[in-house]
Amino acid sequence: MKRSLRNKLLVWLLIIGGLLLSNPLQEAITRERQLRRYNEPTPIAKILEFEPVAITGVIAGMMLGGFRGTAANLMWMKLDEYWHSEKWHDCLYIMRTVTLLDPHFIEAWKTTSWHLMYNMTVETQDESEKQKYLQEGIDVLKEGISWNPEQYDLYVELGWDYFDKMDDYDQAARWFGYALQFEHPDYVERLLAHGYERLPDIEKALDWYDYCLKRYPFDNTAIGATVTIRERYLEAWRLLQAGSYQQARDLILDHLATDPTGSIGIRLLATIYEREARATRDPAAARRLKGQALREWENLARTYALDSYARRKVLALKQELGLKETPEELERRLAQERRQSMIEREKTGLYGAHEHQPTAPGQ
Repeated sequence: MKRSLRNKLLVWLLIIGGLLLSNPLQEAITRERQLRRYNEPTPIAKILEFEPVAITGVIAGMMLGGFRGTAANLMWMKLDEYWHSEKWHDCLYIMRTVTLLDPHFIEAWKTTSWHLMYNMTVETQDESEKQKYLQEGIDVLKEGISWNPEQYDLYVELGWDYFDKMDDYDQAARWFGYALQFEHPDYVERLLAHGYERLPDIEKALDWYDYCLKRYPFDNTAIGATVTIRERYLEAWRLLQAGSYQQARDLILDHLATDPTGSIGIRLLATIYEREARATRDPAAARRLKGQALREWENLARTYALDSYARRKVLALKQELGLKETPEELERRLAQERRQSMIEREKTGLYGAHEHQPTAPGQ
């Protein structure tokens, strides 16, 4: 009992001492922030509104005394305990509180967004809640960028989330591009090329793969990609841009005859059909072309189970064509067709080659 009382007194003495010493330290921190043009830290009242779960009396004392970085570090260490206890929502609260305490702690922003987009989305079967977590993950990174606009890390993380979780390749290319303004690792240009490849924008993808090779001549991924694009897709893309739809289709169909599961080829063929449908003034022809585009997007969604962009295209085209199918019905149908296709391929022993695939940042 006496030891417990003595320990509490010691803690409060440390807090009071910290408060007494904090004023000159806080003034020095403020001057440093002004010199470095940092934003002001989030007010304590705002942090407490978030109802953080791991703020103890000691941590609160450090926050009030100006030792926000130390408090953030202690909470970050506390995160390990909640993580191993699988208290996922509590983990989220701790992470978010740390970003508020120390907005220049890059790893906290990255981990918070990753937890939202890759963990919390798996924890729920509610589609609306899943979308909410995805959007919160995006918003967290954008907030982190607003605090740290001159570092590449969060731009790349945001680009990857748009690429991998949202299948929004326009936005992915945009944020990867922002990262190039600052010192960055060599894989960022490659990710930018992957983003354009998936749009598809074949010429821009090739430009960036070529740029990768100029900087890193032994980049095997870029070497393979440039060869593949030039041999299979570049001429068809240029014909598409010129409005020569039939010639563009014929070239892609020739390549797909030898590589029927090539994701870029299927994506490009679907895009050719869609572009031609928009260009024609014949309603019957437009409907037929949209139907062919739908067939190719379904092929892509069936072949690549994780391609949610292809599934969204299927649903959008079905709506345009007046065909009714819910996302749940589509998932069930594709899963059934995928199983049947696997059985047939096992019987024949035929497995198509896959396109080169991107890896997560840093890999």
